[in-house]
Amino acid sequence: MAVPSSPVFYDCEASSLDGFVIEVGWAYVRPDDGQIISASHLVRPLAEWQIATVWDENAEALHGISIAEISAQGTPVRDIANAMNGGLAGRELYSDSPFDEAWLSQIFEGAGIEPSFCVRQTSADALLEKTVTDRKFDMAQYRMALDGAEQSRRHRAESDARMWAQLWLMITKNAP
Repeated sequence: MAVPSSPVFYDCEASSLDGFVIEVGWAYVRPDDGQIISASHLVRPLAEWQIATVWDENAEALHGISIAEISAQGTPVRDIANAMNGGLAGRELYSDSPFDEAWLSQIFEGAGIEPSFCVRQTSADALLEKTVTDRKFDMAQYRMALDGAEQSRRHRAESDARMWAQLWLMITKNAP
């Protein structure tokens, strides 16, 4: 069964709530075959970010990403911006956190590149709830699936984005 065109869900992990982006991930359902396509990148901090000054050990405990890891394995912001623009051009992106848009902007501003996609102000949950209503999907079933997904969250960008894409697929594939 073909799935209608779908939104892109994205997520960011950061050094702290008022810090810098350290990981970005995204996921969407491919319309032709219902496959979930996803990707993520650890973000190599720019020198001017002085990331150590805004590093929160509690945030690190939550996502499990260290400064040493992003410094050694992080992708330059220009490469991330180009990858996102290449793969997501013309798409609409949704997140579950108001912080994510600012963190995503850090990547593009740091790269000096404009995004080729649109970041929506509507939260991922609000979008899915509207889709549940519009498609007459069972709201209780959606809430139960969301609760289960939230309990197993890893707080890593790609897996969190995939969670929203999986919920989208469940709703759009099974709606009456």
